[in-house]
Amino acid sequence: MVSGNGHFNSGHVFGRVTEVEELLSSGGKPYLSIKMNVSGAKSGQATAFCRVWGEKRCQDFMGLFKTKPAALVLRGMMTSYCDDEKNIFYNNFTCFSAEATTAEARAVFILRGEVDQVTATTDGGQRVLLRVIREAKDAYQESSELFELWLQGEKLFDAVAAGQDIEVKGMIRQGEVDDFYGGGDGPVRAYVDKLKILSPF
Repeated sequence: MVSGNGHFNSGHVFGRVTEVEELLSSGGKPYLSIKMNVSGAKSGQATAFCRVWGEKRCQDFMGLFKTKPAALVLRGMMTSYCDDEKNIFYNNFTCFSAEATTAEARAVFILRGEVDQVTATTDGGQRVLLRVIREAKDAYQESSELFELWLQGEKLFDAVAAGQDIEVKGMIRQGEVDDFYGGGDGPVRAYVDKLKILSPF
């Protein structure tokens, strides 16, 4: 989890590992690229993309993975990047620890930050760009990250506006997880399930 200036970022991924790649960064540092199946009754058909950085953390994860647990929980923070050409946001998770679990599969997050932009959606909801500041620590300078969040019309508790500080809790899932035909439908996005407006009111 990461916090700074009142901002906060926490992410947890519960599920089954479907793929692990051992890679090196452009600077020669080892990291793992992990795909997790987080499909379920509350998330539809969904995959979470995770990364583990640092030699010690990579070794710890691979040691656990080789014991062949049925499912794992990876704990850390959510990250995001935007393909500017396509104007599409992608969500990932940077993970600091892992352990075996029997909990329900899901990829969930808690974010606290400042609303950067709001767009109304056709279902009466909102598309929110939330800026979360990561404080300077050790050799890393302060940085900020922009997250694309979706508030569905039928679940819109309070409309938000640019400049507000908010806290959200949500899940990486399909828009419809159990449609008329008994399956999930829609793109996999970061949907908000709980919202708290912190300031200004």
